[in-house]
Amino acid sequence: MKKFIFLVAGVAGLFFVNGCVESSQKYKNLLATVDTLKAVNASQAAEMENLFADLNDISAGMQSIREAEHLLSLETSGDVPSAKSKKQVEALKNDIRAVSEAINSYKEQITRLEKKNIKQSAEFKKLIAGLNEELEQRTQKINEIVAQLAEKDKQLAAKIKEITDLNQNVAELNKESASQKSTIAEQDQTIHEANYLVGTRKELKEAKVISRQGLFCPPIVSSQAQNADFKSIDIRKTKSISLENKKAKVLSVHPSDSYTLEPDENGMLILKIQDENAFWKQTKYLVIMIG
Repeated sequence: MKKFIFLVAGVAGLFFVNGCVESSQKYKNLLATVDTLKAVNASQAAEMENLFADLNDISAGMQSIREAEHLLSLETSGDVPSAKSKKQVEALKNDIRAVSEAINSYKEQITRLEKKNIKQSAEFKKLIAGLNEELEQRTQKINEIVAQLAEKDKQLAAKIKEITDLNQNVAELNKESASQKSTIAEQDQTIHEANYLVGTRKELKEAKVISRQGLFCPPIVSSQAQNADFKSIDIRKTKSISLENKKAKVLSVHPSDSYTLEPDENGMLILKIQDENAFWKQTKYLVIMIG
């Protein structure tokens, strides 16, 4: 019975002691500290999780940059700079600019992460160092690509100038050729051009095309005849001249066997040239008196 009483008293005393501890300020402060440490630990864990998420994003971005640099290297490795149009070259420059901006963005992001996490673990430092090293490699590669593209631009500019000069030379040659053709055409026209005039005695005399040496002498072509209103013809095309008269006489100097005067169905005479070279050999001015 005594043992039971002591046990009850002991238990009662234990509950009394525990109640006193839980209600003490020191105990409450300890619990608050524990809660604070839990919150800090949770915050640090979340921060580290975000940190490594950012680093993983940067690592994935680096892979994209490596692939982009590989494609850019292929694009700029061609031997013929003129194979790409100006639009394609500008697009290539834009791609290079985008990759350079991405690299700079990742550098800034890593710098912010380093400043944000002063107490860095060995794993974190190793990861950051690796990323910085690769970023420097990527920057160097981009610089090499930019230098290659600059050289291609230089070659392309030289090729464009060469083509421009060639086009200018061709244009000048075409212009000169056209001028020569025009000159040749004019000369050809002049060589094969002849003039003729048909009129009555009175008309020819008034035009000062004919004159007489004496009272009984036949009219001859005047030295001033070329000033008259002659009609021009192409001796290669004109093989006959309709005189619209039943009487006609050739006054200018032409071999008699080089032409004929033949009547048409109405009896009107037609001058037919039989041998154009012989007919026009002595003069290119044909004077015919009709009536």
